[in-house]
Amino acid sequence: MPLDPMVRRILEELNKAIPQITKIPLDEYRRLFRAFFANQPKRPVYKVFDITIPGTETRIPVRVYVPRDGKGLGILVYMHGGGFVLGDVETYDPLCRELANACDCIVVSVDYRLAPENKFPAAVIDSFDATKWVLEHAGELSGDPEKVAVGGDSAGGNLAAVVAIMARDQGLRPGLKYQVLINPFLGVDLASYSIREYATGFFLERDAMEFFNKAYLSKPSDAFDWRYSPILRNDLENLPPALIITSEYDPLRDSAETYAVKLTESGVPAVVVRFNGVTHGFYGFPIPHAKVAIGLVGSTLRQALYERY
Repeated sequence: MPLDPMVRRILEELNKAIPQITKIPLDEYRRLFRAFFANQPKRPVYKVFDITIPGTETRIPVRVYVPRDGKGLGILVYMHGGGFVLGDVETYDPLCRELANACDCIVVSVDYRLAPENKFPAAVIDSFDATKWVLEHAGELSGDPEKVAVGGDSAGGNLAAVVAIMARDQGLRPGLKYQVLINPFLGVDLASYSIREYATGFFLERDAMEFFNKAYLSKPSDAFDWRYSPILRNDLENLPPALIITSEYDPLRDSAETYAVKLTESGVPAVVVRFNGVTHGFYGFPIPHAKVAIGLVGSTLRQALYERY
C-alpha cells in the first residue's frame, strides 16, 4: 500500500532536522538523533530509576521501568536500536515507558557500549551480561526470574536474537520466556527484494547501513560471525517463542521474515506481523501504527508472561 502520509511528513521533518550521518561529526549526529526521539511525549510510569550492573568487561548502565506496585512482575530486557552506533536510555525513554505500561511488566533498558568506540562484539557481551544479571537478580527488581523476556528493535533486535541463542547455548536457568524482535537487523543480506527496493528514501538509508557496519565491525569477516548475523545459524531449536514485527518499506523486512520462517521450521513458535504503509523505525513515531504495534507487543507479552491478555 502507499506510504502513510503521516510517515511521509515525519521523514520530511527528519531530513530537515538531521543531516545524513556521513555529512556531520558523529557526536553531533548523536545529539540530534537523541533530541528528536527523546523529545516525544512521555507517559507516566509508576517508578523509573537508573542502576549500574556488573558485566564481564565493564559496568553496564540500565534504566528500569516499573509499571505498578507489587512483586513477581514479568521483565522485558530491552536493547535499543541505532545501528550499534546511536541511541541510549534517554533516546529510548519514551518508547520504554510505553512498553512498560502496555506489557504490564518491568522494562530494563540496556545502555550497551556503542561503536566505533567499542567494536563488535562489545554490544553483544553487554547485552548478554545484562540479561544474565536480570535472570539472577530479578527479585531485587520486584520481578520473577521465571517471567523474563528479551526484546529490541533494529540493531537491538539483532542483539535480542543473539542473546536468546546465547542463553540457550549456555544453559541459563531459568530460561527466557519470549523474544520480541521489532524491525530487527539479522545479518548479511545482499540480494533480497526489500534491501534492493527500500534502501533509499525510507528512513534507513543504504549509506547509513554501510556506515554502521564499518563502525561496528573490526574486519569484513566479522559479518559472517553468527553473533552479528544470527540468520546464519541453522540450529535454532529450543529458543523462546518469538514475535517479529516488520515494516513494508523497511530494507530489513525480508531477512526478518526469513528468520521467522527459520524459527518455525526449527519448531520455535514464531509470529510475524508486517505493518504496511510504514518504514523502519515507525514504532517510535507519533502515529497510530506505533500505538497498534506497542499494543501488540503488550498483549503478546501479557499472554506469554501472565497467561492473560
